[in-house]
Amino acid sequence: MVEPSNAPFGRLEMAAVQDVLNSGRLWRGNGPGWGSEQDSIATIAAERLEDAIAQRLGIPYVHVVNSGTSANEAAIASLGLEPGSEVICPAVSPVFVPLAILAAGCIPVFADVDPETLIIDPCGIEAVVSDNTKALIVIHLWGMPAPIKSIIDVAMNCGLYVVEDCAQAFGTVIENQPVGTFGDACSYSFQQSKHITSGEGGFFASHNAERYARAVLYSNAGIPSFRFGVSSTGAAATSDTRGHLGFGHNHRISELQAAVAHAQLSRLDSFIRRRAELVTLVDAELQDKGNDSLRTPRPVPGHLPSYWRYPVLVPPGKGTFTGISYLEPVFQQMNDQRRTPFGISLPPHVRYDRGTCPAAEGGVMQIRAVPIHHSLTDNELRKMLRGQFEDL
Repeated sequence: MVEPSNAPFGRLEMAAVQDVLNSGRLWRGNGPGWGSEQDSIATIAAERLEDAIAQRLGIPYVHVVNSGTSANEAAIASLGLEPGSEVICPAVSPVFVPLAILAAGCIPVFADVDPETLIIDPCGIEAVVSDNTKALIVIHLWGMPAPIKSIIDVAMNCGLYVVEDCAQAFGTVIENQPVGTFGDACSYSFQQSKHITSGEGGFFASHNAERYARAVLYSNAGIPSFRFGVSSTGAAATSDTRGHLGFGHNHRISELQAAVAHAQLSRLDSFIRRRAELVTLVDAELQDKGNDSLRTPRPVPGHLPSYWRYPVLVPPGKGTFTGISYLEPVFQQMNDQRRTPFGISLPPHVRYDRGTCPAAEGGVMQIRAVPIHHSLTDNELRKMLRGQFEDL
């Protein structure tokens, strides 16, 4: 029996998992001598995955972790921001992004978006910059590229770091350059719904060795398990310690996760092609519907999306998408208490009131997002479309 090319898992993933089980080593470890003799094994799944990602993206420093959220945290931690620093992010985002800002001891500040794409609007960034703003997170939402070059111009004018959240955009390129390679750091996700998956997982990447070192320490309980020629320059471990040089979480990826993600990475291009076929099918089905009130994203010259979901514009008020982070209960509670969950006071200019980002609040009411997963058959997608747009 021939294995379907769009099957989410197959022989490659099974063989990768079996190799890890046969090795007897399910955790990544922290380098030679840290936990057992097996830690001296040089070629492990996590390292193979990092090397493959670095080669694909052309980014020299990559660190794989246990979730996309952990990758977000690593990217923010890599910047070395002081607690209480303000970090801008789009009003429409997976809530994991502003929660990662909070986890770094920083304050999320929400910028408005283009109401037709829900992607951060470069014109809205400067409006929320303060003297305490240090960084900006850009989300390549849906797998569509954000206008990253214009955004970086704004960030440079304001003296801000730029982090690219590419969780939904593995394979998306701008003028033949992968997203994630434009800013100071980036994060990707291997969560179940993403382009490739190990159930959970993700990675941080950067062109800068110092930021890479900070991200590794943050993600690995302060242990300097550096690769790519980076060496520790911090406090030295003594004979009666285990080498925790600073604060950090245990966000290590497991060898099972890394092995599955590495196998999936080799199939990414075929998954992207299948997603493109499904987008073409959605366009055809909506055209056959003959409803002029439905619109799909307009192509942008030089932008090549790799869709995670496909946003369809519907008449105002008919949208079903939710995703305005500052309206979530956690931020409403912060707004009332005027502090973060970690006790950092919110400055008077930081508000999470309804109406803070009007384009975002209006935009979500005119978008319905179609799941575009490579494992879907044509008939499954057609059935989904009938259910999602039958009332229009």
